[in-house]
Amino acid sequence: MIWSIFGLMFSVMLLQNVNATEVAPVASQLQQSAQDQSDSQDIWGDDDWGDEQEEASPWLFSGFAEAGFGAFTQHNVTDKQQSLAELRGRGEVSYQGEGYVVTAKGDLLADGVMEQLEFDARELNLAFSPLQNTDVILGRQVITWGTGDYLFLNDLFAKDWQSFFAGRDDAYLKAPNDSVRVMQYVKNITFDLVYSPEFTPDNFITGERFSFYSPQAMTIVAPERFPLLENYGEQYAVRVATSIKGIEYALYGSKGYWTTPTGIYVEGDNAGLAYFPELHTYGASIRTPLASGLFNGEIAVYNSVEDSRGDNPFIANDQVRLLFGYEQELVKDLTGAVQFYLEHTDNYDEYVVNSLSPETQAEENRQVLTVRLTHLSKRQTLTSSLFVFYSPTDQDGYLKPSMTYRYNDNWTLAGGANVFWGEQDYSFFGQQQDNTNLWLRLRFNY
Repeated sequence: MIWSIFGLMFSVMLLQNVNATEVAPVASQLQQSAQDQSDSQDIWGDDDWGDEQEEASPWLFSGFAEAGFGAFTQHNVTDKQQSLAELRGRGEVSYQGEGYVVTAKGDLLADGVMEQLEFDARELNLAFSPLQNTDVILGRQVITWGTGDYLFLNDLFAKDWQSFFAGRDDAYLKAPNDSVRVMQYVKNITFDLVYSPEFTPDNFITGERFSFYSPQAMTIVAPERFPLLENYGEQYAVRVATSIKGIEYALYGSKGYWTTPTGIYVEGDNAGLAYFPELHTYGASIRTPLASGLFNGEIAVYNSVEDSRGDNPFIANDQVRLLFGYEQELVKDLTGAVQFYLEHTDNYDEYVVNSLSPETQAEENRQVLTVRLTHLSKRQTLTSSLFVFYSPTDQDGYLKPSMTYRYNDNWTLAGGANVFWGEQDYSFFGQQQDNTNLWLRLRFNY
């Protein structure tokens, strides 16, 4: 329902929690740009240069064509032994009017794994400023909040995990949302409100492209059809952010649903179907310079509304999620970053006692450590990256190495791997072991 929506903001600058006093509203910037151009013309208007200056076009066009291929490194129970086999064409167009901007981005995808041709509307929105201190974006857009690197606590906007595990560009990890986004600046405080008339879930693992562990079958499966009942209720999210003496603070809240189907119906006509239970969250984050690097911390409290006592084994329990991270340049052109993530399950005793398979349940305090190394070489045309997830409580992990070479402004070649391991087939990363794959992408930008 991509045409019936709306959303907000001054995306990239706000994603980085820029001080609101340094951010001018969209319409104000457009008007200032037009005024600057007009002033420039007035300055030189009395001189006869012989040729009139050409006005900049309000239209901007760009895009790329990309071929991607990926294959599993061992036998998988999926129908295909390829994790990625596609040709993709991206078109981007924007129009800057008097006080507004219209943006459209879409992909035409020939997917060899799914054996289908599809169109993916990544963005289709209108940005404007109804007031001097207010920005609005209406329509399909990609939204990012929080401070985590590949770990999302207060960011409950849709993610595409199938793209992430297949080796597509990291930009595709963030799925688009059909929303109304409004951001208001009051002195150095930014109020950010997102309303989605229809909930957008994650594109999670369902068996079509990757296999997963089934508690019912007690083995790794890749079903042709995932029994799911989708719910389309409204979703709200709010963020209040500020920056004081170089330290960025933010508060978060949301009212919506778990983004993955953590509930199962056990009665009625929908018995046996997975679904997305109601979820309310609130949290906070901080990002600050520390020593020669950057420290970030974040906390989120998850209120699983339909199972507040934690004794329903078919609905996820309440949780508290905590994250600490630190990043700095180790040597020239080499950056290192570490994170510690804690996922605490409330009412854990009730959770285990009522579970149908308590031996497969996650620990009460599940922990994940991450390390990222990024190296730039060949005049920053070659980027080498290594990201490692490791869970000491689950005894499993995920290795994500990649290399990207930018030959020139048009051609880019990227390759890498998604390597999973674990002692148990039912743990978060352990169940993905057969999905280990190698991938390669070639892109032409135009």
